[in-house]
Amino acid sequence: MQFETRGRRGGARKLTLILAALSLGALIAVAGSPAMSAEIKDGGDLRAALTGEPDVLDPATSSVYTGAQVYEGIFSKLIDMDASGKFVPDLATSWTQVDDKTWKFDLVGNATFHNGEKFTSADVKYTFGRILDPKTASAYAGLYAQIDSIDASDPAVAVFHLKSGFGPFLTNLATNGEIVNQKAIESGDPTRNPVGTGPFEFVEWVQGDHIALKKNATYFKAGLPHLDTVTFKFLPVDQSRIDSLSAGELDWVDAVPLNLVPSLKADTRFTYVTSPVAGIPDFLAFNTKQPPFDNPKVRQAVALAINRADIRDVAYLGTGELGLEEVPTGSSWYDPTGIFAAEPDIAKAKQLLSEAGFPNGLSVEYLGLPQYPELLKTGQVVRDELKAIGIDMTIKPVDVSVWYDAYVSGKYQITSAYQERTIDPDNFYSLVIKSGGPINTVGYSNPTVDALIDKAAASSDEAARKDLYQQIRTIVTGDAPLVFSHYETLNYLMNKNVTGSAITPTLSLHMENLGFTQ
Repeated sequence: MQFETRGRRGGARKLTLILAALSLGALIAVAGSPAMSAEIKDGGDLRAALTGEPDVLDPATSSVYTGAQVYEGIFSKLIDMDASGKFVPDLATSWTQVDDKTWKFDLVGNATFHNGEKFTSADVKYTFGRILDPKTASAYAGLYAQIDSIDASDPAVAVFHLKSGFGPFLTNLATNGEIVNQKAIESGDPTRNPVGTGPFEFVEWVQGDHIALKKNATYFKAGLPHLDTVTFKFLPVDQSRIDSLSAGELDWVDAVPLNLVPSLKADTRFTYVTSPVAGIPDFLAFNTKQPPFDNPKVRQAVALAINRADIRDVAYLGTGELGLEEVPTGSSWYDPTGIFAAEPDIAKAKQLLSEAGFPNGLSVEYLGLPQYPELLKTGQVVRDELKAIGIDMTIKPVDVSVWYDAYVSGKYQITSAYQERTIDPDNFYSLVIKSGGPINTVGYSNPTVDALIDKAAASSDEAARKDLYQQIRTIVTGDAPLVFSHYETLNYLMNKNVTGSAITPTLSLHMENLGFTQ
């Protein structure tokens, strides 16, 4: 689960944090093309383009989405998630919750690592022990902190013993649970030479140009993958990806520029795939540790002054949906009650500013990212709308590395950020909102909220968890340490003879399902 500093849009993907979890429930691919149902012919070399270069290909230490896009084709997980949000088998054939703190996973018997090592429960135990080892410095250790021990005495069964109940456990396994092999990790360089049990084997990484994978001839899932090879080209410039696809130099691209979506969607040369519900929450982040946003009334005033419809229409060209809470409306976790500032209220915003000690308004600085036009346009919309309540917001454009350093060190007043690849509410609240959370860059702290977050995470009762998250949302949206502004949609584009691409809640590319129809 990764939180990326807007890297997937432009290419400056090296500066990221872990993502957390938001229930996207039903990110289902929509193609509208006969090619999606056409028969796949095995074989072929797929040329794909990503919006940037991975940092590393070690799933325990990579913190960049482009890295995940590549290594998820090399590794397998115990369980996965389909496009409807349902958990499905991967290296585990079945799983059972024995009690609140015990999970049993029955494992496949025919999986082999690319180095020839047979997959067993020992690999499961090693994988999560390595993630939790402080020496690994894994950004995902927090997702598995509730693991007390793993029983691997039976090679065909892995039994997880948790410290307490943990509602997001399966979601975390399906999102960031790639299984590695001890011999491969300790005898080679896992950052540059990944070895998994997945559908494709690593071939080469040419810095600044591409990563090549080849078909795993001994893949444990019959009939997969369809392709012989996949080559990921690094093309950070949006137009370069579309130009290369149009010229026949590529077969598949992600992150279709929003301004080109209408024309490309209608272009008969291509198949366009998107999701019917938005999946990436964008938000305005306030530095609650410094004036003026240490005052909740100032934060509430900003929340009441912005018009999310304007942000959607101007910054995102009408795509996506209004951002109102940490999950989109299509999520099973979505709750429309208790939402603060769903509609602008200029009179109330002015009143709050006056009560905060700013009857004549104030000046603030927004840290902007010119590399990422949607965020910069969001800042421009917010700047224009805050004038109505007497806030003069200047936009300071900075490079992404400068932005990142300022954001994580609390040296900013207001900026935009977002969470990516999110499935369960716990990860948003545990990481972004909880006191001391690893992505709590807004400096928010509320002991009551902390206690509710812990209680919700420890519960396995979905109804009880939904009630707790409703309570959390009511408090947090009122305190407004951040204000949700928009939910983005994801999109892929491919040549008409390519099929099998779908957008799932985990945002995995699942290249094993792709193939050519002719």
